[in-house]
Amino acid sequence: MRALGNCRTGRVRRDQDTGVLVAELLFDTRLRVGDTFLFRYAVEDGAAEAAHEYPHRFEAPGGQDALQVRFDPTALPVRCRRFTQHSPVAPRGARQELSATGPHHCVHLVEPRIRPGIVGIAWDWPE
Repeated sequence: MRALGNCRTGRVRRDQDTGVLVAELLFDTRLRVGDTFLFRYAVEDGAAEAAHEYPHRFEAPGGQDALQVRFDPTALPVRCRRFTQHSPVAPRGARQELSATGPHHCVHLVEPRIRPGIVGIAWDWPE
């Protein structure tokens, strides 16, 4: 986990058994209700296995969230899609295809109204 802009990295914890990563991103400004704040960070997973998704979990309703996944141009997925889940064990819904074409080799989504649950991007690698 690396802070890239408008934030700094706080505590980082990883559960090796489940692969879950939790990190604090600290802001140097106090936010009030209704404020918006843009910040950037990167997660570089050094695991031996190829990643297949990048989820964000929200415990409470709130503002907006933007999520972007950038791929190495030499290792592009064959398919990307947005998904939501009410909980980690619930079935996935609200699927939407995303395209990783273009010069930046990335996909993104913007969730305009955060609801409790999970929003993420999943992808399939070539076989």
